[in-house]
Amino acid sequence: MKKYSSFFLFLFVLSASIAQTQFKYKVNLSDCLDDELKIELAVSAFKETDVVFRLPKIVPGTYEIYDFGRFVSNFKAFDFTGNELKVEAVDKNSWKIKEANKLAKINYQVEDTWDTENKESFVFEPGGSNFEADKVFVLNTHCLFGYFDGYIKNKIEVKIMHPQNFSGACSLTDVVVTDSVDTYQVANYMDLQDAPMMYNVPDTTVLTIGGAQILISLYSPNKVTTSKFIAKNISEILEAQKMYLGGSLPIKKYAYLIYLSQNVGGSGASGALEHSYSSLYFLPEMPEEYLIQTIKDVSAHEFFHIVTPLSIHSEEIGNFDYNNPKMSKHLWLYEGVTEYAASLVQVKYGKMTIEEYIGVIEEKMYGAKNYNDSLPFTVMSEGCLDKYKEQYGNVYEKGALLGMCLDIQLRLLSKGNYGVQELMKDLALQYGKEKSFKDDELFDKIVALTYPEIGDFFKNYVAGDKPLPIYELLKLAGIGLGEQRAEKYISFGGFDVTANPESNRLIIVNTLVMDPFGKALGYMEDDELIKFNGKKINLNNAQKIIQNFFDTAKEGDVFKAEVSRKTEIGGKKKKVKLKAQLFLVEGPITSNLMIMNTASQEQVDLRKAWLGKIR
Repeated sequence: MKKYSSFFLFLFVLSASIAQTQFKYKVNLSDCLDDELKIELAVSAFKETDVVFRLPKIVPGTYEIYDFGRFVSNFKAFDFTGNELKVEAVDKNSWKIKEANKLAKINYQVEDTWDTENKESFVFEPGGSNFEADKVFVLNTHCLFGYFDGYIKNKIEVKIMHPQNFSGACSLTDVVVTDSVDTYQVANYMDLQDAPMMYNVPDTTVLTIGGAQILISLYSPNKVTTSKFIAKNISEILEAQKMYLGGSLPIKKYAYLIYLSQNVGGSGASGALEHSYSSLYFLPEMPEEYLIQTIKDVSAHEFFHIVTPLSIHSEEIGNFDYNNPKMSKHLWLYEGVTEYAASLVQVKYGKMTIEEYIGVIEEKMYGAKNYNDSLPFTVMSEGCLDKYKEQYGNVYEKGALLGMCLDIQLRLLSKGNYGVQELMKDLALQYGKEKSFKDDELFDKIVALTYPEIGDFFKNYVAGDKPLPIYELLKLAGIGLGEQRAEKYISFGGFDVTANPESNRLIIVNTLVMDPFGKALGYMEDDELIKFNGKKINLNNAQKIIQNFFDTAKEGDVFKAEVSRKTEIGGKKKKVKLKAQLFLVEGPITSNLMIMNTASQEQVDLRKAWLGKIR
């Protein structure tokens, strides 16, 4: 046993104390004014003279630069006697604190992102924050809390003070709960950033599946459903996912945080954002029969992120840089294979018919046509934040098809015994949460686990620009093309829209995809909808009015719309009335996929190995 002199022992203890400095956050949800919360951070004095405090520029799973520091105001630092220290703004997300060796406390205010007037790069709701005093608080922790350069791995305490009738839902397990204060202990900033919270009058249900505790927490302003109803329905998917993953879930706790909105959000979209042990949902309030399938589909995808990137990820994700991010080239794996597995698990374990699954494949094929098929997926992945930002959506279309084709190829080579399902298990065993793979080595690792031919698959279709051999591979599994068909349907224009929170209206942003009825009516880009089929329309009632149109419209009816349109001179807006008689619009000619009646036993066997024994 070595001995240390008292002087060196003192230095060792001091160094260890600094290295293990625990940062203590405090926020009071009862003190919310103008959609802002006050954040207080108590710290020990640093050994450095200057330190830099940051909020993230980007967080994992978003694939978009959001600059969360732009929602911070009134940033101040104080010493132990309460004197204010000098602070310099470094950039949108960072502040340099002078005389940090005297630093005791930081105070700042954070604006929520859902109702912000800062319209620059609007944050997709599941990645943002929402403060509704006395109603609900959606707290994506990366929106509220930051980190110091060099101290990102230090322990953190977060104290949330809240109204007594509120309770918090979160995936964190080291928490002390009282009537009005919850105190969380977190190992480091990465774990804190990975754990969103929702506080409201509780509507929660807890399931135990595969050895894991599953928490469902719901906020629905008009109480269109309950957490109990959602839990009952998604439990079927979770049971199937448990079987898919080998009979148990590789987690102890998982939290579904579900916010149902009565209004269209500022992003104009809905969906969810995955985290390692939770997922946060922003979905419209709708009748339960429509809502539940949406939640099933979305939750099946988000839950599978417990496999990748939680257990299978590159160094770019394992050592994620929140302010100088480097993107991995493997979005085909993180999002594509995850999206593929979300549907595969449903058909494989009897929650979806094979005909319904074939419809999913067709939807993916149709959706992929909106993107550049000759752009290698690895190249798109690395450039998804800037150069190829508009191509990112293809991860859910072609990315899923890549997963499907890889699966069929593996089943073919292994005579049905090995596919993507088994590959993910093997990769998770080889790596795991704490071990990352090198981006340039993943393909070789997979080839070593499988077959040399898989190297050609990656070279040609993931890292290369060759079109996926979808029809050829499906035919090997006894799924072929039926007769060509062209569907006809009622439409109100076929254009793309987004939300304009300032005017509380829908705005037309893309008329290139407009169908013949839209052209007959005379819509133009930048038109804002004032009336839709004779009824006043805004972000609050748009979903209901549009759904009513589809429920009641008939060929030959007169459709009337009113839009606000910029004039050519001066750019002033004027009201323009549009009118046309509804007619059936013909969709693109497609060849529907179908199970082949003439499939050989070999083809049937491959399909059963791929989609399940009863297929």
